[in-house]
Amino acid sequence: MGHAQLQQVLDRIAETSAAGELPVVVFDLDSTLFSTEPRNYRIIEEFAAAHGAEYEGLQELIEGLQLSDMGWGVAEPFLERGFNPPGFKSALSKFWGKRFFTSPYVVLDHPTPGAVEFACACHERGAMIYYLTGRHVSDMGAGTVQALTDAGFPLWRGRCTLHLKPSFEMADKPFKDEAIRDIRSNQGLVVATFENEPGNANLFYDAFPGALHFLLETIHSTEAEVPYQELLRGEDFLLS
Repeated sequence: MGHAQLQQVLDRIAETSAAGELPVVVFDLDSTLFSTEPRNYRIIEEFAAAHGAEYEGLQELIEGLQLSDMGWGVAEPFLERGFNPPGFKSALSKFWGKRFFTSPYVVLDHPTPGAVEFACACHERGAMIYYLTGRHVSDMGAGTVQALTDAGFPLWRGRCTLHLKPSFEMADKPFKDEAIRDIRSNQGLVVATFENEPGNANLFYDAFPGALHFLLETIHSTEAEVPYQELLRGEDFLLS
């Protein structure tokens, strides 16, 4: 996002609040406000520590990886380098699945550059901050609250909502439909939404016409929808 586009969000918040309406800004978490790269990297390191002896060359390969090498799939950095011994991908995916969706690993995520400052600026101008995430309550709720709080995102200051999935098993579409109903129930005016998944960004564009809808060009599902051309694009939240 450019400085001018983000500033436009702040200006709309101030104008909406001054008009006596509640401005609402919707933020996704994973790969939007937070980078999941540190979470994935830690899991890969732990996998190598536990199973490195089973896969020749694994430890050396990991030592050459950077956070920026982490992709949507945990095995991507290895497959891209031609490393895929028998059973490796399956074993890594199973190891990853038991850890990635848990609070102790969620707290490893790093805020996207400028995200904390921008969210705080939105809140200070009168916006309701609506965190919407596919993380589920039971295994990820406590870690998500800790991560937001430790990073300095507005959460315990009023006009903040954290909406998590009630269960891991809940499908994404009914969850998003429920979330849109909940956002509307606040009877505010959605002025902006921020997402990394094109399908969700498209959904918000359709649900809240007139708002500014941003697509974070970080990482997203390999089966993602084609994003609307009208979406605003960017990689961070830096205001300058």
